[in-house]
Amino acid sequence: MRLSLGEGEEEASMAGAMLPKFEYYLDESDPDIAGLRRQDGAFVAAFSTRGMTEEAIVEAAKEDYGALLEEHASSLGLCESENRERSA
Repeated sequence: MRLSLGEGEEEASMAGAMLPKFEYYLDESDPDIAGLRRQDGAFVAAFSTRGMTEEAIVEAAKEDYGALLEEHASSLGLCESENRERSA
């Protein structure tokens, strides 16, 4: 399973800035646990292969994507304080 956030169906813009695209994939190398990873291989979440649902996987990816945007908001020009200062 591959999931992309930031472009395509999940395309979004904030204050006119296009958001970066991130791809997520399931690492199913362990028969009991599936790991959700970012395109760079960074670990995002783990799921039991017996009980995992597509909705839970998508939610974990969206939460991670949101956290990445918050972490890098100033470099993306998305900080509210910066946007207020520019418009004043």
